[in-house]
Amino acid sequence: MKKLKHSGLNNQKGAASLLTAVVLLVCITLVALLTSKTVLVENQMAADNYRTTQAVAAANYGMDFGVNYADNGGFDQNADNIMDAFTRSTTPPIPDLISADGAVTTSAQVTFNNTACLPVGTTTFDNKTGMVVARGFSDDNLATRQITQCMGPLTVLRNGGPKQPLVSQSNVALTGNSRIANRYTNTTIWSGGKVSLHDSSMATYIKDSSVGTLSFNDLINVPSTGAGAPANTQLVSNANLGNGLDIIDDDPSLGGLVGLAFFKNFFAVDSRAQYQSMATTYSSLSAATNSGGTITSGPIWVDGDQSMNGGQIGDSTHPAIVVVNGDLSFAGGTTTIYGILYVTGKLSATGSGNIIGSSIVEGTVLPGETPATPPIVEGHGAITLVYWPAFGSTTSNPSPGLSAVISGSWRDW
Repeated sequence: MKKLKHSGLNNQKGAASLLTAVVLLVCITLVALLTSKTVLVENQMAADNYRTTQAVAAANYGMDFGVNYADNGGFDQNADNIMDAFTRSTTPPIPDLISADGAVTTSAQVTFNNTACLPVGTTTFDNKTGMVVARGFSDDNLATRQITQCMGPLTVLRNGGPKQPLVSQSNVALTGNSRIANRYTNTTIWSGGKVSLHDSSMATYIKDSSVGTLSFNDLINVPSTGAGAPANTQLVSNANLGNGLDIIDDDPSLGGLVGLAFFKNFFAVDSRAQYQSMATTYSSLSAATNSGGTITSGPIWVDGDQSMNGGQIGDSTHPAIVVVNGDLSFAGGTTTIYGILYVTGKLSATGSGNIIGSSIVEGTVLPGETPATPPIVEGHGAITLVYWPAFGSTTSNPSPGLSAVISGSWRDW
């Protein structure tokens, strides 16, 4: 007897295969969608990371620009009582940052804030201490990065520098038409040795007590020609009058300092090399003088014996600290220095020169650090030394090269 075939059951075998295929297809589709989404997210993350890297690089450039700018004269170099700013819309803007292939351009902007970063309890704002704010932008301007850093003045001179127009470790013997004036205090020469004025034309002066308050330009006034008394002063010492109370000589506290000890008495450093590392080094003093171009200012180091024959270093708003690592003589044309002149060897005044600030003569024979044969300041020329506290309160801007970032103040936003 034949068995009957169940055709319905046979027809349902294909349905199971179809269902399995549909499930597999759905799974494959989901995997494909998830994979595509992951790829898109990763691409987006990579793009965001690329833009962020661009913005960070631009911000770092802006910070370098801002620090360098502030180190060359403070936050308000236009002297308009408004903090200088460099944004992408100003003229001139900070130069664009261009990649090596020249196809990608990023930009940055820099602003300054002199009300930030001041010591606790300080309420006086100036351009010597403040915050540099740098913002960097990606090439499509979608990503930005901001970093900030505090800056403050470097302490180079102890106690703000000397308070006399001439300081000498040992004997001073001047003649000729030289004049030394101090309209701020009543001391003109401070020496560790004997001070001898061999000619009545060589004289010292202090502020005329009958004159009222002087302007800044009056205080640093230098006579243009001749051997007459500087304006708004009174004669105190010369060969006829003898040494007055304005001259402090044979001071053992100064004369007992030899070589590096004398140097460190005026500079807040541990060695000469430490100061030299802060300064711009020149092989000759003539290379540092202005003969019609840009004024050279800030810390300056010059190696070897030098002879000055005209030119100018620094000005009344940008003083200099000039260290001559050797002997110095003034000869020929008139040379003018605004700021501090420090001579490690001897100073010879056979020509003309104007120092508005302070002159310090160490009188050391290097490299042995032994005292030079006195006198260490001498000459029959026509130098004029006028005291000016160049690094005091006469200007709110720091001197070029004498600012630095404050450690630990970096902020990355």
